[in-house]
Amino acid sequence: MLYRVVVCLVLGVLASGGLRGSCGPAPSSYAYRFLNPRVVGYDTELAPFFLHFGEVYRDRLTQPANLQRTLNIAEWHERFCDQAEVGEIDAIVYDNNLNLLQQLQRLLAEPEARLADLPPALQANGFARHLLEARCTEVLDYLLFAKRCEPFVTAAADAFEQRTLNRPEMEALLEEGLEVFPRTESHYVRLRYAYQLIRLAHYLRAYDYVLELYDYLMPKIGADPSLIYDWIEGHRAGALQSLGRIAESAYLFSRIFERSPSRRESAYLSFRIQTDEQWRQALLLCQNDHERAMLHVLRAHNGRAVVLEEMRDIYAYEPANRSLELLTMRELQDLERDLLGANFRAGRYQPRPGAAERLIELQTFVNRVVDERKSNDPDFWLLARGVLEMLAGDYFFAEETFAKLGGRTENDTIRQQLAILGDVIDVLELSRVTDSTELRYYDLLTDPEMQAAYPDFRRLVNDKLEAAYRRNGRTAKADLLRYGFDAIRKNPSIDALRELERMADSLNRNRFDRALLRDRIGPHAAADINHLIANDYVQRGQWKTAIEIYRRIPVDQLERYGRFAPFVRQLDDRVNFTPAADQATYNKLQLLERLDELEEQADRTTNDTIAARNYFNIGLALYNLSYFSYNWRFADAFRSGTSAVRAAAARTPTRTFSHPSAPLGNQENFAMDQPRYYFERALRRAPDREAAALAAYYAAKTERNEHYALGRPGGARPFSYFRLLRDSYADTDFYDELIAECRTFAWFVGR
Repeated sequence: MLYRVVVCLVLGVLASGGLRGSCGPAPSSYAYRFLNPRVVGYDTELAPFFLHFGEVYRDRLTQPANLQRTLNIAEWHERFCDQAEVGEIDAIVYDNNLNLLQQLQRLLAEPEARLADLPPALQANGFARHLLEARCTEVLDYLLFAKRCEPFVTAAADAFEQRTLNRPEMEALLEEGLEVFPRTESHYVRLRYAYQLIRLAHYLRAYDYVLELYDYLMPKIGADPSLIYDWIEGHRAGALQSLGRIAESAYLFSRIFERSPSRRESAYLSFRIQTDEQWRQALLLCQNDHERAMLHVLRAHNGRAVVLEEMRDIYAYEPANRSLELLTMRELQDLERDLLGANFRAGRYQPRPGAAERLIELQTFVNRVVDERKSNDPDFWLLARGVLEMLAGDYFFAEETFAKLGGRTENDTIRQQLAILGDVIDVLELSRVTDSTELRYYDLLTDPEMQAAYPDFRRLVNDKLEAAYRRNGRTAKADLLRYGFDAIRKNPSIDALRELERMADSLNRNRFDRALLRDRIGPHAAADINHLIANDYVQRGQWKTAIEIYRRIPVDQLERYGRFAPFVRQLDDRVNFTPAADQATYNKLQLLERLDELEEQADRTTNDTIAARNYFNIGLALYNLSYFSYNWRFADAFRSGTSAVRAAAARTPTRTFSHPSAPLGNQENFAMDQPRYYFERALRRAPDREAAALAAYYAAKTERNEHYALGRPGGARPFSYFRLLRDSYADTDFYDELIAECRTFAWFVGR
């Protein structure tokens, strides 16, 4: 009996809580996962097929070894007419108790032995007591034989261990078993011996001997139906496969797959057909159309199979075969991954070649099944028709199909799915975003029941809204939704920041905007946006305008953006530098206000010493806030050490660079015109030659940095200020310090 699988559409999301998602670039495997096989339930008879559905059925999939043990003990329990508890039988059959069983064997050989003579460890075991009371000598002899075989016929505990065959011991066990087999009266125990012997031969890789043993032993057994028959058939099928008799092997594995729960997964994984001729031979071995359909079912799960062709053949042999629903589900999942939302997730996921053609072919097949009404689960097929219409973009017809299904189905899970499918189609059809649209989706996305039942719905909505925002020119909102605020912070454009500023205006925000700003920026969205706007003005050299923007930020929040000590001189720039603890520090507003104050003093004073010092300190602070120095964080969210090299190699000047952690690009503050302007003013007002030399050297640093940042490393180097130092200030103490400390200047002088 094959299992039922129905399509369940769930809805797609950005990964974390609220409206938040990953701020990094989308992964290459980006695709929606909406189909949920749980809509039909789980069929233990075809459990291995559910491996295709990931973790959905993980809690229902019993490990093959556990299932085999459970069913084996259940059969022992049945054969002994409930004379012992299942756990007691398990302890005798599977525990490491060879010595105890040998003691029990010796007791069985003593006619006067009583229950009180049992070893203490077996006194309370009902199965051991029954074996002694009933004098089950053959059973106990077999159990001891099986325990001696076990080390040679089980996989190594370490999957990488290459176990060496102990051929002499295994062959000795084979001889012993063959000697005991004909003397054993119980046909059930004979069956068990046959299994151990055939298994030993298989692990010896004596595949011809496996078949010889099978032909010799099996006609001599007349046991009632038992799971052991299929265990034996599994070894026979494996031997046939190893000997190249692929068609016979495949046919046997298909029968074991259907009959034997304990060997189902092994048969499923072992099934193999290599040529068309082998396939024809396997079909000839089948006794009826159901067996032929099952061969196609197993072949359909081969990675090289053309699944739809297999489905057509299964349908021709057995239209009500429920594996068709499973295979259709798998095809729907693949097509969903390729096609759902393909028009607005371009660049994030590359569909497989031919996906659209596969959809059309599957539609033809599904429509045939629906129209002919021969299937086992007509509701599933109608749902599949609607899903395919939705994936094809035929939303009107999909809604009609879902409405028809909703009017007739009694499956509560399908009803729940149909309710959410309406929301999915609404999202897919969305072309224009208004405040009312956003409010509707805000209510849906913040509904706890919706989040719990359909965690992916958020990503679908967000991606569709992003596409609509871009189409309508709302780029900043689209970037915020897709990448998050961190990406915008690394490459802020004033237009984008102004758009976000309008969103943050309390008079303009709707609930969706408030949630988006809170979840993507934080609880102080307006302050953070103003902070970025002010930073942009700083990077553009308009620090006086930046002061006015920083003043919009509440005083208690300004400290969140850091404190800086930019009045430290370095002859050689070190980005990873920490000023001394006694250096005065400022928040951003305090620092710019201090620079403004210094400039006003310098402009008003007739004292050249004060003027030159103030102008130099303003230039020094602005220099230290740039890419090239240790306070770069003042106006830059992210600094890449490779940016200067890439700028130097660029054919045209640039200050924005690609980076894995910056999906919108990373903007660097290379601007040197502002600090050079103040160094030049300090040079003009210098009260002495030492002060002039110092100002000239810092002007030279801005000249050198700008030359490389503008991408002209192959052209003539602008050493005008170095030349000025060499020609006019060689007699200063500062000049001697430069020769000792600055390799670039020493090279220039010595060339």
